Amino acid sequence: MENKLVTYKQLKIGQEIKGTDDSGSYSYFTAYVKSINPAFVTVEMFKKGGEEKQINSLVMFRVEMTVEEFENKYRESAKVVLKNIQNKLHGDEIGYHEMWNAWLYGTPYEIAQYCVKDKLTIVGYSDDIMLKESMFSDDVYDIAVCAEYEYGDRIWCHYKYSDIAEMLKEYSDLLK
Repeated sequence: MENKLVTYKQLKIGQEIKGTDDSGSYSYFTAYVKSINPAFVTVEMFKKGGEEKQINSLVMFRVEMTVEEFENKYRESAKVVLKNIQNKLHGDEIGYHEMWNAWLYGTPYEIAQYCVKDKLTIVGYSDDIMLKESMFSDDVYDIAVCAEYEYGDRIWCHYKYSDIAEMLKEYSDLLK
C-alpha cells in the first residue's frame, strides 16, 4: 500500500504512523498514537505500549492510505492497464526481456501504481515467446506482457495468460 501525509487533526487514537515530515525534514519510524492535542501528539514508539514520545503537532504525519483511497488514486490508471493488457502484439513489437518484473504483479491498481511511479504504460501481450516454467511451482508463463517507458523503450516480462483472463473477469467493473 502507499502512504499519505496528514495533519494531527486527522489522526485517531491507536492509529499507526510511519513517520513525519517537518517541512522537508523526514523521519521514518513506526509508532502508535496514544493521545492528541493542539500542541503535540503523544505516540508509543515501535509497538503499542512502547516508549512514549511527544511530537510537535505542526508536523505532517505519514500514515497508510486506506484501500479505498489507494484505489481512487489509481482508478484511471488501472483502467488503462486493463484496457491495454488485452492488445495482442507480435514478438517484434515487445522490446527486450526485462528480469525486473515487480511492476507486473498484484491487482490492476497495484500494477498501475508501479506504472505511474516508473513512467511505464502497459502496451499489450504477446505469445511469440519461449514458455517459462516456474522453479517453485507448476506454473507455466506462456505470454509476455509488454510495457513502454515514457521515452519509448519497450520491455516485457513473462506472465500467464490465465492471470490476465482472471484479472479481466474480477475487475470487469473498471472496463465499463
